[in-house]
Amino acid sequence: MLFQVLLLGSFAAGINGHVSSKVKNLILFGDSYTDEGRLQYLIGSGGVAPPPGTVIPRSNATSAGSYAWPYFASQKLGATTYNYAVSGAVCSNEIVLRYLDTGSTRFPFPSVIDDEVPAFKADIKYASTQAHTTFLHDRTPENSVYSLWIGTNDLGNGGFLGDLQLPGKTISDYIDCVWSLFDEVYSTGGRRFVLFTQAPLERSPLYASIENGGSGNVNYWPNKTAYDTTEYEEKILEYTTTVNTIYDYGVPFQLRIQKRWPGASFTILNAHQIILDIIAKPEKYLDAPANVTGFYYTCPDPLSRDGCVASEDPLSSFLWYDSLHPSTRTGEIIALEFAKALERNSSYATYY
Repeated sequence: MLFQVLLLGSFAAGINGHVSSKVKNLILFGDSYTDEGRLQYLIGSGGVAPPPGTVIPRSNATSAGSYAWPYFASQKLGATTYNYAVSGAVCSNEIVLRYLDTGSTRFPFPSVIDDEVPAFKADIKYASTQAHTTFLHDRTPENSVYSLWIGTNDLGNGGFLGDLQLPGKTISDYIDCVWSLFDEVYSTGGRRFVLFTQAPLERSPLYASIENGGSGNVNYWPNKTAYDTTEYEEKILEYTTTVNTIYDYGVPFQLRIQKRWPGASFTILNAHQIILDIIAKPEKYLDAPANVTGFYYTCPDPLSRDGCVASEDPLSSFLWYDSLHPSTRTGEIIALEFAKALERNSSYATYY
């Protein structure tokens, strides 16, 4: 009871506390749902991180099929984006270790803690030594927002769903990793945090069971039909909803009870519910013919990108770009709620 009283009191304090909505710097961590070209840079460099101060051009060839959600968010906010997200990333390579094989080079997918955070810190150091640069030069606790959307690879068939986590590692370790990201950012002066919930992966074509309209064998899961797809649909549902529940209880506990990040504000953006609402009322969000079960870009050979084809219907009519990734239209919807959340005006956000 005491915990509940403290939690409710802290929640009310968080709602009533004033946080300026003006955002100058939007600093992002995550995986392919957020990446705007960093993985492509790393493939071209053989896995070598860009030198500090490098601005990687924003790409419209993302996993969303065009621009990803940060593009729309930065446009709405008028903010400069510093995007450290890498397609294929997990939270930590010490929990789930995955490799990228390009044919000519092979290297571990960069992770949030092992690669994205060090890159961010290197950029901060670079900016502090450059008197005349605008690169991260005017970063203050008030004008900079730090966002994390991670977990699709950690929890999916390349991680916990496929029993491919490192020995002894659990979802609790993953949660600790998420908190440690905000520890790291806090130590650099960050005070405005946004955490995205897990997407409803059991509704994605990749993880939906065959009987519920999910895909068959695809490039992200070439032998999917060899498994009991209903079992795996239920398992990914369990993993994602469990993590989201831990987020909901864990953020106020860490912030207000444990006082882990004094002076910080926290927003949980419910991407999970946004996508479920698109599924429930597709015509409200998507162009005709609205499609929330299929996907726009299909590769008939799950082991090859040869012969991949795009739908004759517009990309804006699809929830999913491919079997795993939300489309650019979905990203635009999420970006709108993200921008509204920073103004404390989104029904999909919880504020602390």
